[in-house]
Amino acid sequence: MAPLKIPWNPFDFADPGPCIKVSVMPTDDEMQLGIGLDYPKPLPISALLDTGAHTTIINKVLAINRKLTLTNARVRVSGVGGPCLCDEYACSVSFPNSDLPAIGTLKILAGDFDRGPYSGLIGRDILKLWKVNFDGRSRCVTISI
Repeated sequence: MAPLKIPWNPFDFADPGPCIKVSVMPTDDEMQLGIGLDYPKPLPISALLDTGAHTTIINKVLAINRKLTLTNARVRVSGVGGPCLCDEYACSVSFPNSDLPAIGTLKILAGDFDRGPYSGLIGRDILKLWKVNFDGRSRCVTISI
C-alpha cells in the first residue's frame, strides 16, 4: 500500500491544516437489516487530522443526512472552545482516493460543527491505527499503516 501524502503548510496562517477526504455511512450490518430503506450514497467530506481530539467528530447535519444510527445522545465533550454536548453515532468510515483501509464499525461524535473549510475532525480513535508523520519542513503529512 502506498502511503497517503497530504500537503500542509504550517508557515501559512491561511492553511487550515492537514485535511483528508472521509466518507461516513451506516455500517454494513445496519444496511443489511434496513431492507427497503433508502440509504444515501457515501458523500466524501474534508476532515482535519487533529492529534488533540480524543474522538472523531463530524457535523450533526451530516450524521442525520447519512442516516447514521444514534447510539448515545448528549455526550459531554470538552474542547478548546469549552464544554459542549454531542450525540454519538455508529458508522462505517472510508477514505476515498487513498489506499487506507475502511473501518467497518466505529463510534463517532456529531455536533454543531462549523469549522470553516472542513466538516469534521479525525481524532486519536482513528489516528492510532496509522503511522502519521507531520513534517513541517517538507510541508507534508504522510499516513501509512
